[in-house]
Amino acid sequence: MDVDERRAQLVGCAEAVARLATDRQIEAQHAGLVTNDVEVRAVLDSVIRRWSKLERPRYTTADANGAPSGQTVVDHVVPCRVLVDRMIMKSADCADLLTRAIVLARITKDEHHGLGGIYTDHEDLYDRMLRAPVGRLPSLGRKRYRDSEIELVRL
Repeated sequence: MDVDERRAQLVGCAEAVARLATDRQIEAQHAGLVTNDVEVRAVLDSVIRRWSKLERPRYTTADANGAPSGQTVVDHVVPCRVLVDRMIMKSADCADLLTRAIVLARITKDEHHGLGGIYTDHEDLYDRMLRAPVGRLPSLGRKRYRDSEIELVRL
C-alpha cells in the first residue's frame, strides 16, 4: 500500500471515529478531568500518531541538531490533544487537520520537558488553538515554543 492510500485510510478512520463522539462542546481543561468520549479520543490519538509516522520533522533546535537520537524526541508542534479536540468538535475538519496541522519538531528531551503541558502551562494558547482556523494552528503551535524560550529552526 502506498503512502497516499495509507493517508486516505487514516482520514477515513478519523472522520468515522470523530463522528462517534457525543460531546462536541469542548472547553480548555486539564486532561485528567476529561471523562467524555475517552475511547474515541484514544483512537483519534492513534490515527494522529500513525499519520505522524508518514511525516518528517520540519523543525529542529540547535541543541537537538547535533544530539544523539537517544537524547531527542519528535514533538508535535500542534499538540495531539488539540488535534483530537478539534476532530471531535468538527469531524469534517479531520482531513484538513491531518494534512495541515501535523507539524513535527525534533527537540531534546530537556526541551520537551521545558515545554510543559498544553493546558497546565499554556492554557490561553490552548483555548486559542481550539477556536483558530486550521491554517493558523502551526503558527500558534510555534508560539508555544517561543513562550518557552525554545528556538525552532526550519529544516
